Amino acid sequence: MKYKLGVAVLFTTALIAYSQQKNNISSDGFITYHVEAELETDPVVSFDDAADDVCIWENKINPSKSLVVGTDKDYGLIVYDLKGKELNQYPLGRTNNVALFDSPSVLRNSYPIVCATNRTNETITFAYLLPNGELTNIQNINVNLKEVYGITTSVINKIPYIIVSDKRGYVKQYLVDLKNDSLRIALVRTMKFKTIVEGLVVDEKNNKLYVAEENKGLWQLNAVPGIEKDLKLVLKTNRKNLKPDFEGLAIRSYPDGSGWIIMSVQELNSYAFIDRVSLKVDFLIQIKEGKVDGVQHTDGLDVSSLKTKKFPNGIFIVQDGENGDEHQNFKYINWVDIEKVSGN
Repeated sequence: MKYKLGVAVLFTTALIAYSQQKNNISSDGFITYHVEAELETDPVVSFDDAADDVCIWENKINPSKSLVVGTDKDYGLIVYDLKGKELNQYPLGRTNNVALFDSPSVLRNSYPIVCATNRTNETITFAYLLPNGELTNIQNINVNLKEVYGITTSVINKIPYIIVSDKRGYVKQYLVDLKNDSLRIALVRTMKFKTIVEGLVVDEKNNKLYVAEENKGLWQLNAVPGIEKDLKLVLKTNRKNLKPDFEGLAIRSYPDGSGWIIMSVQELNSYAFIDRVSLKVDFLIQIKEGKVDGVQHTDGLDVSSLKTKKFPNGIFIVQDGENGDEHQNFKYINWVDIEKVSGN
């Protein structure tokens, strides 16, 4: 009887250890799931800490021809296809973060408009993104910020905005207008946070702006200028498994209003999946070594619900802060794999 009990105890202990190795449960009750990247992009041009942010343009006519724009913050912008192959590179300066307007009708133009913060001249770099991966009509517009940093786009009540941050904690919201192929911006709101802000994203359905103050936490406020901000700190960094820095933000939304705010928790090499409604952390994701190397110290990220043969339920793309002995790059994660491990 003692022998059988010992075997049972050993078996149970081994099973628990195996389970915790696969999916670690923190003291706060958050579970960390592990997935592998499906593939990776060609490395960026510059050495050391160079790759930073990424955005995805979904080609709705032919989703397999969708494009990815990444930043090399010592060089410029690089355009990739869904296989991770570099299509074009543009030496535009110290571009740090990137976003785009993917609804051309909003600005009455024919193509998506890429917007990137550019610290070479403290501007926003705008460009049309053509279906073949070329950037055209490139122009720089000055913003009164020092070390311009994060950026996101939004369309609220059919009005297009960009929201931009700098390293001093300033966040500015600009109305965007296009006239005769020339873009103009007008400042509509300025906000100030105590420390560095980089990650920005807007939940357009709920008219909420989310701001990742790197060493403080995740803030929620109204995305519509001219009304009360209703500023709330929804997630603090002072939890054991949510250590600073809080970095890149993106939203995966569903038609029924559900979904996640996805945030890079850089110190833990993890991504917090925050319920879009309750604003509670559902789980964390880590990207382990598999088909390609794992991912560490992510800055920027993006997510898309595009559907292709290879990515039938969408794609999650993150910056890899190490990438072995090569220059940094971006990793593509199949959304199906996230669904499998999380059960969502």
